[in-house]
Amino acid sequence: MATSYTWEYQISVPPYDKLVEVLEAFFASYPGGDYSCEQRERYRLEFRRGLWRKNLLGLGALVPDKLVKGQFNQWPVIVRVLARPSPSAYTITVRYELHLPKSVPGLLPAVQESVALHTRKEMDDLAAYLAECVALEEMPEVVSL
Repeated sequence: MATSYTWEYQISVPPYDKLVEVLEAFFASYPGGDYSCEQRERYRLEFRRGLWRKNLLGLGALVPDKLVKGQFNQWPVIVRVLARPSPSAYTITVRYELHLPKSVPGLLPAVQESVALHTRKEMDDLAAYLAECVALEEMPEVVSL
């Protein structure tokens, strides 16, 4: 079985009717992200990006293809976004899943830290985008889980 690594973050914003659309727009148009929306439900989104391929038989689910050194936007990543509504706030949980090809047994700690920096940068950009779209006076806090 292939190895995967996860990074998870939360952001809270005031209730906003079009929040899921804003989240989808952010990831679909993120510079260098190349995300494609694989699943869309009322409060849940799933995006895929990077190099994936069909398995050897060409059937079933996609599998991670390869890691291109220095091109994180090509690494096989699934991003799951959940917007949990409540009367006072929406809690947005974003989970990055980096799936390694079978040829790569694991990531060195320095590489894991580099991925964490990339994902955190995207989350900071998302917080700024949410502040703009939801008309917040300041950026919402990004919490690492």
